[in-house]
Amino acid sequence: MFCFSAGQYVLVHLRINGATITRAYSVSSPPTRPLDLQITVKRTQGGLTSNWIHDHLTPGSEIEIEGPLGSFNLDKLPSEKPVFLSGGSGVTPTMSMLRALTDRADDREIRFIHSAKTPGDIIFRAELEALAARFPNVQVTLVCGQGGPAWTGSTGRIDGRMLLSLVPDLQKRTVFACGPEGYMKTARACLDAIGFPPAQYHEESFGGSNGSRSELGLAISSSVRFVRSGVEHRCAPGETLLDAARNCGIYIPTACQQGVCGTCRIAKLSGEVTMDDLGGLNAKEKSAGYVLACCSRPRGTVLLDA
Repeated sequence: MFCFSAGQYVLVHLRINGATITRAYSVSSPPTRPLDLQITVKRTQGGLTSNWIHDHLTPGSEIEIEGPLGSFNLDKLPSEKPVFLSGGSGVTPTMSMLRALTDRADDREIRFIHSAKTPGDIIFRAELEALAARFPNVQVTLVCGQGGPAWTGSTGRIDGRMLLSLVPDLQKRTVFACGPEGYMKTARACLDAIGFPPAQYHEESFGGSNGSRSELGLAISSSVRFVRSGVEHRCAPGETLLDAARNCGIYIPTACQQGVCGTCRIAKLSGEVTMDDLGGLNAKEKSAGYVLACCSRPRGTVLLDA
């Protein structure tokens, strides 16, 4: 039996071509079904891990997982009137939340708004429509960027006007959002435009960007001291804390390696870093001194609790 909270994720460790590959996947099944642990993996063209999973895993295959992980979940972020916003594969953690609520016949007013490129790209479409038909307190809206001639649902991209028309009492609700970074930027922008209270907004991003690292070339003599391990490492220009740990044989859990998932969070005891995160840490974690090893580069000497 695997115990977790709706919205959390696991790290999946796979041996592919002789190397250990780790990826983070949200659990899409609900904790109300403890004997059924599901992740949802969409085959991506050119994607190493997703294609390997589709091509090699069969019933009876065994894989190693680590977790559960993540604070994006209903247990830590309770809400009386939740709104779930998701884009693409970001539907997986919000689907776990919705399944958990409907399994319990929860009578809260639930609004579920999911965006996809085309109707054929809508993950869990049949189940979402069935849940909306079965539970009068659940309203599901599916939005397609390109609807096609047979599509009768909403089309375009979400914006503040659309959200307010679908959820007139939006300002009194709590929003749980998850999706690729492009979708998340749009969601944040439209909520900000209508003055949505930040304290009522919670998110998890999938994927990342390859933006420029403006300070990679800074000629600063840097080193990392791993206090608990008693090891010090002199860093090459542009080397991340995660790179330094690997070079010293020190294990730091990691998954996305883009500053999104927060798996490589580590306590910085002293020193300065340049961190190019994409939302993997919340404000409370940052104020407590945590950094993300995958996207943090030391400026001078940095002491880590590792």
